[in-house]
Amino acid sequence: MTLALSGCIHDKTDEQSLAPGDVAKWNDPNYAIVGIGTFNYTNDDLFDTFVLPVDKSDIKFAALASGNRATPRDEKEWWMHAPSSPDLAWDYRWTTPKAFKVWWLRVFDRETYSRSAGTYDKYTMKESAPGTAWCEAEIQVQHVPRRDKKEDLVIHFFSDGHIEGDIVPNEGVVPKVELRKRDEQAKLEGKACLKEVSNPYFGKPKPVGMY
Repeated sequence: MTLALSGCIHDKTDEQSLAPGDVAKWNDPNYAIVGIGTFNYTNDDLFDTFVLPVDKSDIKFAALASGNRATPRDEKEWWMHAPSSPDLAWDYRWTTPKAFKVWWLRVFDRETYSRSAGTYDKYTMKESAPGTAWCEAEIQVQHVPRRDKKEDLVIHFFSDGHIEGDIVPNEGVVPKVELRKRDEQAKLEGKACLKEVSNPYFGKPKPVGMY
């Protein structure tokens, strides 16, 4: 007689994803749940920042942070998108420096992008929306979130297309570019990204109620 053992196949996606997920990672001492903040030193709006493992190319494995609009000219300080929600599950078993892949949407032509709002569907169109480009770069995170401190991942987006990111204390985050020197920065010429990628929403199920 042959005995067969049956059981469910465990989906590894949640474990491999950088998102906090549900209760498992929240209650696991191997993880710190941190927010993601951003500084945008460009003159363009940046939306939908995804942080992924370097070996993954699907947003189902990503931690999602909100975008950050360009700081208006009459402001005295850079606008910072401050971490306001639990975005990323940091695994204390990682070693540093820790590399992450980052995807974000750069809006280089606001008028064209706005005009496409009624006709462009990011879930059915592989290309980026008109007036935008999806960009990719990597960050090397040097520090580990301390267990007894409130610390977050902060990513800096520079005008020349490169980015930097690290775990820093929640209070007193300092920008890496002086606002008065915004026009003295090196700028990316002739293209929107150092490396452009396809729209990562393409082929994903459209949320119920979205049209």
